[in-house]
Amino acid sequence: MAQRVATMYKQVKLELSPHQLKEFVKLFETHHTSTQIRVFENGDTEMILFDNGNEIPLVFHPLGPHYCFEGSFVVKDLQLANTMRKAVQECKGHALVHRLYHKHIMEYHYAYGNVVKIQEIRGEKTKLIFEYKDTIGALTRLFQERGVEDQIAWVRLQIDQLLDLRMKVTNKQEIDTRLKELTQELFILEA
Repeated sequence: MAQRVATMYKQVKLELSPHQLKEFVKLFETHHTSTQIRVFENGDTEMILFDNGNEIPLVFHPLGPHYCFEGSFVVKDLQLANTMRKAVQECKGHALVHRLYHKHIMEYHYAYGNVVKIQEIRGEKTKLIFEYKDTIGALTRLFQERGVEDQIAWVRLQIDQLLDLRMKVTNKQEIDTRLKELTQELFILEA
């Protein structure tokens, strides 16, 4: 297995409440990362991470009720890189991260703390490894975009299935309630 040389956070965006900022700092302290916190007169909070003798300053600017960080940096320590990954996930951050190996780069795209895309980069070649697809959301949008005729056909099909089911069960009250709802929906669609 290839050994990671460094992790490059090409773009990181975090927006944290004061409580989340405290939890962010606590996360690094819990993982035994050397940190230093400075609060400036203008309200900025600077958190310095120490990475094998190098300092990585993260400056959080107050913006309304939140603290915002936008920046880029390189981490060489594997434990610190893993803690930062966890922080981006827990804080629902956005990031473009390159994990650097000797012969290739793994590129991770984060949105709202979730990995939405992973690519392997070898020289000029880029290979898609993973991409998040919102299938349920796409189907919901498709259903909402369908014409009235399709919706009428869909409601009628549901009514037919419930009527068939009604003849087979003894407790018909729940089915009757749903049939009443569907009949009203059908009436509205046909009007």
